[in-house]
Amino acid sequence: MRMRWIVVGGISAMGLLACLGVVLVAGIFALTRPVVDASEQFLGLLGQGKTAEAYALTAEGFRAQQDEASFAGAVKQVGLTEYVSASWHSRQIDNNEGSTEGTVTTKSGTTKPVSLHLVKERGKWAVVSVRYGGLELASPTLPSKAEVERMVAESLLGFNDAVRSKNFVPFYGKLSELWKKQTTPERLQKTFQEFVDKGIDIGPIKNLTPHVSPSPALNDRGVLQVAGRYPTQPSQVRFELEYAQERGHWKLFGISVEVGGETSKQ
Repeated sequence: MRMRWIVVGGISAMGLLACLGVVLVAGIFALTRPVVDASEQFLGLLGQGKTAEAYALTAEGFRAQQDEASFAGAVKQVGLTEYVSASWHSRQIDNNEGSTEGTVTTKSGTTKPVSLHLVKERGKWAVVSVRYGGLELASPTLPSKAEVERMVAESLLGFNDAVRSKNFVPFYGKLSELWKKQTTPERLQKTFQEFVDKGIDIGPIKNLTPHVSPSPALNDRGVLQVAGRYPTQPSQVRFELEYAQERGHWKLFGISVEVGGETSKQ
């Protein structure tokens, strides 16, 4: 059987395809290198015992779930402080999200599977979740139905007090520390100025039970999302709330309120 080769510029077609394959793989590795570098920097700091520096490389959502002291205890408990090196069999970037999966080699020579999920915040890749040896590094327990209802009522009634009094300072004081860094009482009042100007009052929700739907869930950033409505008349109060867990407590991280045709979101 006679085989025929097509030569382009002195390279056979099969050789050209092989070269293109190498170039393609090299290109993918280059494009996903940033998440690998961020993952290895994070793990490397843990292996050096520099937990504070590693914690600083985590995303806001991660820090919302776990404070620095709890983080230090968790990484020691699962054994990430024994990190020496990692080999990666999967790396991916999809817009502002990325992931790495591979195997960690420890100081004792043992190996364990590891996977990290990262997000791009302020132009840098930050770790939002870590799974090591089958264990999640930070995984908060979702609040009960009764607790969610209490949180919703407390948040919305606090918001209503701010609108009615035209003073958002007390409301600001109850926000998550993460959100406080991103806003001010003045900015909050400016955002909800239409509610203030029109004298909107959602106080009647105090004696009602919210209809929460869909079920509360954590998003990819570790933030608890709660949405639903109150069956007030003549207009229902619809809400979308976000909570970050700080020192074991869920703190308000975002709010959107709609009454009739009026909607404000911060």
